[in-house]
Amino acid sequence: MSKKTSVSIVRIEKDINETVRKAVDLVGGLAPRISQGDKVLIKPNFIREEPSHVGTTTNIEVIKATVALVKEAGGVPTVAEASGNQYDTEYIYRTLGLREALGDVTVMDLDQDEIVTIKNDDAIALKEVGVARTVLEADLIIGLPLLKTHMTTSTTIGMKNMMGVLPQREKWKMHMSGLHQALVDLNRIAKPGFVIVDGVVGMEGFGPTIGSPVEMNLILAGEDVVAVDTVGSYVMGFQPQEVKHLELAGEQGLGIHDLNEIEILGEELESVVRAFKRSFGSKVIEVWAANQYRLGTFLLNRFNYDIRGFLKSVSDIYVTKPQLTKNLCDICGLCVETCPTGAVTIDSYPRFDYTRCTKCLRCVQHCPVKALRPSRKPATILKLFSA
Repeated sequence: MSKKTSVSIVRIEKDINETVRKAVDLVGGLAPRISQGDKVLIKPNFIREEPSHVGTTTNIEVIKATVALVKEAGGVPTVAEASGNQYDTEYIYRTLGLREALGDVTVMDLDQDEIVTIKNDDAIALKEVGVARTVLEADLIIGLPLLKTHMTTSTTIGMKNMMGVLPQREKWKMHMSGLHQALVDLNRIAKPGFVIVDGVVGMEGFGPTIGSPVEMNLILAGEDVVAVDTVGSYVMGFQPQEVKHLELAGEQGLGIHDLNEIEILGEELESVVRAFKRSFGSKVIEVWAANQYRLGTFLLNRFNYDIRGFLKSVSDIYVTKPQLTKNLCDICGLCVETCPTGAVTIDSYPRFDYTRCTKCLRCVQHCPVKALRPSRKPATILKLFSA
């Protein structure tokens, strides 16, 4: 049987930019897919304001490499996202320093874009949904997802990443319609024409936001989002049939979900497999999510009460924060210097004002003695029981 599509897997040995280029080149490059002046929408995963080294968000170096490839091919890149259900996309951009990193490249908050209602009688679950106009007008969409587990969909890679083209309340429809089939329907409306997977640091366990980081140091690439997700899921230790939206996508002709029909280029598939810890209770969580947003819709329509503020206050408890190991700290003061909000002070040892902390974790990255590490413990616990 001749292979129907190709997916590349490349290990990062030195430079992320170089690795992205190699992975893209192995599957034919971007030049054949982009004409001069094409509008190219680059869709990373910025679900909330956590840096890439904890496995939550797309590595900015991967974004920069993709932007450079698009420009070289003659395209006009726009980096765009609408973050997780209760988060502020602009705040995420500021916290992660995205605009500063990309210079003159247009960076859009799709929550602020004009929303176009799309009706699709052929859809099975998502019959009507609002999509950002910029997405619909793009000549090519390039998805930049991560390798992450997910509490309801087992894995979240390229197909699931496209939920970020929907404004926040439109995401509710995905859960209320039946998330697995809704993902297939959404990808018919806004299907990435190319996918580059940031496999530098993934997430296992209770992904996509409160799991644990996994260093993989991989880049995957391909033009068939279903095939890329199938390979990526296998790399994480999932058989294709375990990921329901991939199975549905294959059965309904959206892409290839049979590993036997996918040509693997670069690294051998089995050599990069690492079984990620899985979430549990997915059925319960799926039902809870759907009913949560039904309740949210009712409260909004009936009482004009928006539950997103409440949801954010709950989820913020588990946003990564710096945790100090006192016996490793040499009190050098670098954490104070690198903190952009003055949330760190030094008494006999560094102290953190978590109400001022943006959770950017620059202090963790710059600590020369590794006395700081990311933690998902509530701030009150960190204050009381810091080692």
